[in-house]
Amino acid sequence: MSNFPYRVVTDAVHGPFISVLKFFLWILSFAYLLAVTLTVWLYRSGILKQHRLPCRVVSVGNMTVGGAGKTPLVIKIAQIYKQNNLRPVILTRGYMGRGITGHNKQSDEVTMLREILPDVPVLSGADRIRNAEEFLVSNQADVFILDDGFQHWRLARDLDIVAIDATNPWGNGRLLPRGILREPLYALRRADLLVLTKTDLGAAQVESIRQRLKDIGCRQPVVETVHKPAGLTDLKTGTPRELRIIAGHTVCALCSLGAPAAFAATLTRSVAKIQKAFNFADHYVYNVTDIRNILGHCRGNHVGIVVTTQKDAVKLADLRDEFQQARDVELFSLHIELTVRDGTGENAFLKRILDLP
Repeated sequence: MSNFPYRVVTDAVHGPFISVLKFFLWILSFAYLLAVTLTVWLYRSGILKQHRLPCRVVSVGNMTVGGAGKTPLVIKIAQIYKQNNLRPVILTRGYMGRGITGHNKQSDEVTMLREILPDVPVLSGADRIRNAEEFLVSNQADVFILDDGFQHWRLARDLDIVAIDATNPWGNGRLLPRGILREPLYALRRADLLVLTKTDLGAAQVESIRQRLKDIGCRQPVVETVHKPAGLTDLKTGTPRELRIIAGHTVCALCSLGAPAAFAATLTRSVAKIQKAFNFADHYVYNVTDIRNILGHCRGNHVGIVVTTQKDAVKLADLRDEFQQARDVELFSLHIELTVRDGTGENAFLKRILDLP
């Protein structure tokens, strides 16, 4: 169930064959660096033109592959705009997959965004510029939120926000495909606002991250945030539940995230005891066998609760009957809210988001 390529590029596996593989990946990462450097130069020199939409664009991106906590940040920003009587629209590329029926399904992130933000349009597709222009033909928007947009140089933006995972900010410090960095760290100087996520879980690294940012010449505001457990949903009935119903209980964790350890740590903060964490590769599509194996493990170990993420809850919709038939095992999704860690940081965060040029 582990993501072998990800474990290779994060140096989680070793051996003679792995060493040879890493050498070839290092060569490819050098070629990748040249391609990224050339692309950025072409846009900065004006040889390649950026497209500007007729309303504000806020980009929310990151520097690494894996779970940097970008989606909760997108949700937070959209909620702030709605609270200030603005009309946000989310632009996301979206990952398409196939459900157990074999038919194409909308990405789990897109479905989750639409469920959490029912009054915010979410436009999904590879050509985000065309999607935005087509939307504006018959609709109005005050601001487009460009999801995963830091490396989407083709679209001009008014604010560049980058999420940095405090638990694993740079991986092994190497570029794709030898590491998990999408660009060299100095590219962070392009950002207007840096948001450290999961700082409660990565508290020991926060000061060193701040120092590294200073060392590479970053002078923009840095805001610290935490991913706070906010509640549960009973996925068998769709009923909201309070966190206290899992407090003190032994549970199994189920997720397919880039950073599964962070989910487990957040779940533990809800005072639940994890008997086993079922960690699948990011964007994994579950099947009936997976669920039956998990349920079998729960019964064999006398565990009556499985807790998953909101994103995974979307992917489990087609498999809900398997859980419905398992009357001895409950299935909950854990709701996460992104909150700014201190008052000063929150004021800076709000000011930078709302005071667009």
